[in-house]
Amino acid sequence: MPNYNVCYIYDSNSYAMKARIQLLFAFTFLIQVVIGQNNYFNTLQRNEKRFFSQKMNFKAINNHADYDIIYHRIYWEVDPSQLYIKGFITSYFKTLTPDFSAVHFDMIDELTADSVLYHNNKQSFTHQAGLLKINLLSPLNTGTLDSVTVFYQGVPLSGNGFGTFEINTHDNTPILWTLSEPYGAKDWWPCKQTLTDKIDSVDIYVKTPSVYKVGSNGKLIFEKISGDSKLTYWKHRFPIATYLVAIAVTNYSSFSDYAKVNEQNDTVEILNYVYPESLEWAEPMAKYTVDAIELYSSLFIPYPFYKEKYGHAQFGWGGGMEHQTMSFMGGFSPDLIAHELSHQWFGDYVTCSNWHDIWVNEGFAVFCESLCQEYLHPENYLSWKNGRMKYVLDNAKSGSIYVEDTTDINRIFNYALTYQKGGLIIHQLRNQIGDTAFFSGIKNLLTHDDTKAGFASATQVKEYLEAAADTNLTTYFNNWYYGQGYPKYSLAWNQDVNDTVHITISQKTTHSSISFFAMKVPLLLKGAENQSLVVFHNTQNNQSFTCKPGFFVTSIEFDPDYTLIAPHPATFVVSIPNEELEKTISIAPNPANSLLTIKSGKNTPIIGIEIVDVSGKQLFREKYAHQSKKIEVNISKIPNGIYYVKIETTEGVVTKKLAIR
Repeated sequence: MPNYNVCYIYDSNSYAMKARIQLLFAFTFLIQVVIGQNNYFNTLQRNEKRFFSQKMNFKAINNHADYDIIYHRIYWEVDPSQLYIKGFITSYFKTLTPDFSAVHFDMIDELTADSVLYHNNKQSFTHQAGLLKINLLSPLNTGTLDSVTVFYQGVPLSGNGFGTFEINTHDNTPILWTLSEPYGAKDWWPCKQTLTDKIDSVDIYVKTPSVYKVGSNGKLIFEKISGDSKLTYWKHRFPIATYLVAIAVTNYSSFSDYAKVNEQNDTVEILNYVYPESLEWAEPMAKYTVDAIELYSSLFIPYPFYKEKYGHAQFGWGGGMEHQTMSFMGGFSPDLIAHELSHQWFGDYVTCSNWHDIWVNEGFAVFCESLCQEYLHPENYLSWKNGRMKYVLDNAKSGSIYVEDTTDINRIFNYALTYQKGGLIIHQLRNQIGDTAFFSGIKNLLTHDDTKAGFASATQVKEYLEAAADTNLTTYFNNWYYGQGYPKYSLAWNQDVNDTVHITISQKTTHSSISFFAMKVPLLLKGAENQSLVVFHNTQNNQSFTCKPGFFVTSIEFDPDYTLIAPHPATFVVSIPNEELEKTISIAPNPANSLLTIKSGKNTPIIGIEIVDVSGKQLFREKYAHQSKKIEVNISKIPNGIYYVKIETTEGVVTKKLAIR
């Protein structure tokens, strides 16, 4: 980062701006080019969208609200060469209403419920229209803890390579994997499919042919071989959303790395299950996870599930899926690792409370990718931001990040809005309120009783950040989260004889729903040997500001660190016109090629001349000790082109356009 002299200029109602502290972690790794990043994200978004589209006909049953899922003991028998599942689920629940007489689970009709046990006796049930209803012996009071066990089997719904319960092959070896986001868990097991209630804990037992390993949630307790079969037991003691329960089964090779997650030197095992044929290249690639998990743990809270594990299971999908404690991975690129890992905080530990606010999952994941670029690859950070910014500017001129219609798959998984602009508005907000407030607000989101290990809406994210920054972010979220488009800035500026810089900031918006984006606008004032970053709190259109940088300014760079979602560079007017003064100044000839004559027609002596190109680069600069009404400038060494001549007088500055031929 450049070593800027920074001054903040804003009114008394603006929120506090804290100086950003940059922590640079030394790390050397292969950096993806912008095209590669975009290809990765396009694949991820396209696959998630295709999978999601197969599940949109699901409607949560009303009966979900009358009980709380406490625990599942799960037993499955599967063979990755067969599209079939058999098993039983023991579910502990607590009643939330009086006269509770039946438990309802979601399960597709293609699966068969063989029997239900309740208090060690078979219990009556019905199964139709995707709803398994279990009648209890007698009504239960509010707050009663009870349990039922469902024995079932059948052919799960297969997404033809894009989800729920898939069998395929790799290197001629069978593989089975599940992916339940958003509504697919009911396609392969009886469950409470909802975003209002997490399972407090699960035990997962999976019986397979002995040649296979099983990846799943939590901590691996044992693998027991008996004859040709193997029983694998995974134990998970953290709340988990139903769609994040998953298994992957094949002839995995495994290896582990370890990362430090807090100042007490607690570590987490990073357990990786990969295809044997992928082991040689995957093992060094996966080590990137160590740096990423340590980074997130230092910026947010320690990795939430460090007492169990984090891990990867390779699977047959283009992209990844953030299953809790074990992401399923189609590859091991740095961006994919960073993206799926970040979901353990945003998406798993704290999960979006509805699909309207999928930004809580996906926007934060993209933002976390930017953190990895910033801290682990600082030399590429600016170009990385530039690439993502250009994509949003080209593709998000309209449309909100908030998903109005969750039946519109293209809208939910809009690459420019849900992912890229969603990530950029977080990056932008961080720079608007400062690191101290921003990361404090995020930590509150992850630790507050209302949201930790639970669900969060965009409104709750806003409230935590408001509290930390001691400000009101309603306008920001109305404009950037619920609103559409972005601003296009133009700036006019000059520097008077007293070295005061006058700047007027104007903007147009790309969508009529927003008339103005109130923002803090960083500008880098550059001189021959000095530079200073000033930040103006721009609260209205055509707003004027002044500052005294202490040196002669030759050019101004708009938002040098790409903190604003707006075209870069902004449109510049070289100086603010003074119409009366301008009439008294002339330049000739125009076009010119060797000698330029500048005259002042009134009693306004010329005290300085500057010639700059259209980008603001200075090509000539001269101050005059004697005040004169006529100046001649040799321009023979300036290349042909269009330039601006800034004429400083005792009454102000005038700018004239000049052609050199």
